[in-house]
Amino acid sequence: MINIILKSKEVSFPIKYNGYYKLILMLAIIKYCGRGGKASITLIHLIFWSIRSNENYTVIMEIQKQIRSSLVPWSFETGIEKILALAFINELCKKEVSGGEIELSLTEHGNQVLEEIIKEELFVEEINRIKTIGQIPKNRIKKANSNWKLI
Repeated sequence: MINIILKSKEVSFPIKYNGYYKLILMLAIIKYCGRGGKASITLIHLIFWSIRSNENYTVIMEIQKQIRSSLVPWSFETGIEKILALAFINELCKKEVSGGEIELSLTEHGNQVLEEIIKEELFVEEINRIKTIGQIPKNRIKKANSNWKLI
């Protein structure tokens, strides 16, 4: 007879792929980059892209400071549907459609969670980058994106 023993083995995977990590960053994006407490899905994707690397961050800061007026082709954040599911299930965000675009805003609970993360000084570098980017007017983003289209 064959005796089979299964042992679970820890697998290391970078925190940048963790759904809860991305959820906290999304809450920070809505709070610090959105207008009127709301952020569009497009803006959320763009800010996630911008904090992925120093080069991307430089591009978005140049857009913010009006040093440049166009974006390089940028990519969407993978797994955003899972992050959104976590946000809605845990009642951290609410959504509405405004001007044909989905916008997210923080609930009171979402704001409390983000404030607790900040108080505990977690993800300081990432949240500070998001705060530094701040609000970028929608028309500036539309203009910067106008030089390329999804085929």
